[in-house]
Amino acid sequence: MQGFRRSLLLAASLLALAPLAPLAHAQGFPTKPIKIVLTYAPGGTGDVIARTLATSMSELLGQPVVVENKTGAFGSIGTMAVKQAPPDGHTLLVTTIGTVVLAPMVTKDASFDPVKGLTPIANLAMAPMVLLVHQSVPANDFPGFVTWAKQQAKGVDIAVAGPTPEVATALLAQQAKLNLVTVPFRGYGPALQSVLAGDTKVIFMMPSVQMMEFIKQGKLKVIGVTSAQPSPAVPGAVPLNKFVPGYVQDINFALWAPPGTPADVAAKLTETVRKGLSAPGMAEKFVAFSVPLAVAGPDEVTRITTRESNDIKKIMETVPIKFE
Repeated sequence: MQGFRRSLLLAASLLALAPLAPLAHAQGFPTKPIKIVLTYAPGGTGDVIARTLATSMSELLGQPVVVENKTGAFGSIGTMAVKQAPPDGHTLLVTTIGTVVLAPMVTKDASFDPVKGLTPIANLAMAPMVLLVHQSVPANDFPGFVTWAKQQAKGVDIAVAGPTPEVATALLAQQAKLNLVTVPFRGYGPALQSVLAGDTKVIFMMPSVQMMEFIKQGKLKVIGVTSAQPSPAVPGAVPLNKFVPGYVQDINFALWAPPGTPADVAAKLTETVRKGLSAPGMAEKFVAFSVPLAVAGPDEVTRITTRESNDIKKIMETVPIKFE
């Protein structure tokens, strides 16, 4: 009988402690340096975003936060590496929502669910893609571009680096009834150089400081942006959906943790991102990167991921994407 009472007392004490157990994760977190896996190469816009985030998180969490550039397979190698990492919050992923959505199509891994396969932490920044042409193209806006493009008997070659601009190109070609022929490149650098040299006349790319400099020099002309509204990333650029209703292809950079990450750890990471990116001067810094801040919580990441996943599935039903 006495042993039974001891068992009851032990069970009661464990039940009393149960509500506090989840808090133990966040109270002790982080216990070691945090690694942010970035699916982009060093030096680009994504790299600047990840390293700025890492610095602010390190200051707030009291642990080093390092960035590891893990490129390849259109970002899927880095994405899947984080998916398989221990779910303790010490390994994180920074990439675009489009990269996560396209991962199962690129890797042919149908078991990976873009919406549920990772733990969303926060949306970080949002920018449009920019439709640019070589200075020799006789067009300064989208109507002029359409007129010129339809005069090209063999269609218009357009430089693309990765599946995101390839999807954007295919959708624009379909909705605007244009013959746009994708020319794949391994990275925005080679693609941009091709357009600057005039070998390829058109490119879809993310905003960057380098891109803006070429525009100022008159080497490239802006035809439009893929955002729903004018973007501070490319001042003065007209959204393409003004001419092609419903055409929106925003690029959202977000932060994820592995699936199964404790809810309290994820919440602490979300709050750390919010606090770090709301610091004075941070908004101006991101505009200077050409990717304005768009900080939002995990629910918004899930909403955008679901929307993009549904949109891309619809596109894939009617438009062939090669993922070359």
